[in-house]
Amino acid sequence: MSNISTTTTDSLVLNLNTARAGIQRYGQSTLFTVGMIGGILNILIFLRPSMRQNSCAIYFHASSWANIFCLCWGVLASMLAFMTNNNPASYNVFYCKFRFYMINFAQFASRAFIILACLDRFFLCSASVRHRQLCRARVAKKVVVLVTFISGCLAVYVLITYAPTKGLLPCMATTLGARIYETTSFWLFTFVIPVLSMSILSWLTIKRLKQNAKRVGREKITIAGKDMQLTGMLVAQVFLYFLTNLPYVSYVLYAALTENVPTANKSQLRISVESFLNTLLASFFYYCYNGWSFLVYTLTAPSFRRELIFVLLPRHWIRGTQQNTRHTTYHSNRIVPKNI
Repeated sequence: MSNISTTTTDSLVLNLNTARAGIQRYGQSTLFTVGMIGGILNILIFLRPSMRQNSCAIYFHASSWANIFCLCWGVLASMLAFMTNNNPASYNVFYCKFRFYMINFAQFASRAFIILACLDRFFLCSASVRHRQLCRARVAKKVVVLVTFISGCLAVYVLITYAPTKGLLPCMATTLGARIYETTSFWLFTFVIPVLSMSILSWLTIKRLKQNAKRVGREKITIAGKDMQLTGMLVAQVFLYFLTNLPYVSYVLYAALTENVPTANKSQLRISVESFLNTLLASFFYYCYNGWSFLVYTLTAPSFRRELIFVLLPRHWIRGTQQNTRHTTYHSNRIVPKNI
């Protein structure tokens, strides 16, 4: 009986280690490739003249830059460490501090820009002219600069407290006070505040849109079709954020509660399960929000897909297609006299 149990455990450990290696080799490379291509296309689309004067699109544009930084310092660095079997974060103090500072800084900024986009859509649907005036490109650009600075300041603790370690995480906060602060701030700024803010603002925006649909005459607020589609993109992005961050936040809580358990007291199976979950959730699932935004935008907004076509196709092809469409429309709408 004991031999059967040992064989089963060894088989599970082997399967978990194989799955973990597969995530690092194939999952991360796929996520990084899709995310980088999508992030670059996002930036090109939000830089188009039809998009760059829209305040919500400006927040999406800023978030795309933050997502690219997350993928580079989070996914690419982890992928290279696995492929070369050399992780500088485990022995190089400067690299350890700088890498995780950039990850935290970019993640703070990415989340903040989506919250601002939710707030922007909420104000756009307001009956107050003063609130709607906040949804201007000039205001959005100033807010982006301010929030970028604040996000950089929130991540400064990493430069002070992080150092290479010999545990499950090769680089982390080394003092008890820093770990308590990090766990608390992580829960607040990664899950509680973003999820509550995004969810409440999205719900209130949808509620206002429904109320506005019932208004008539001067009370009715005119909202352009593109703004409505940006709102749909935003709601889908909020859902993606909740879906991809809840498992990781739960794992961080588990890791904080069990960090004082010595490795010698853990079974080989438990160590393998924890290593697998750390790779799956911390090195892959946590960055899916950063890497899948382009797919979400493409699936939810026809205007985004149309702008994507303008980015990908040569201009003379688009002009030729538009001229053919107008020519066909003109001839189909002509009234041709009949010979009686």
